[in-house]
Amino acid sequence: MSASDGIVILVIGALVAWNIRYVIKNGVDSCSGDCNGACKGHCKWVGDVAKARRHISRINKIKAFFHLT
Repeated sequence: MSASDGIVILVIGALVAWNIRYVIKNGVDSCSGDCNGACKGHCKWVGDVAKARRHISRINKIKAFFHLT
């Protein structure tokens, strides 16, 4: 493995890390759980508060692990 291979691997790793950070901060779909905002009442969590709380708890744990809070 040459130095250029190492540089390519580092760049790809940095892009993957940046992409994961973006998804964690912005969410995967257009509805981020703010049912009064952009998704106009079509939120996937409507009617299931316990599931929404678990989801928020998981996201907060991931954010804390990556120091995004």
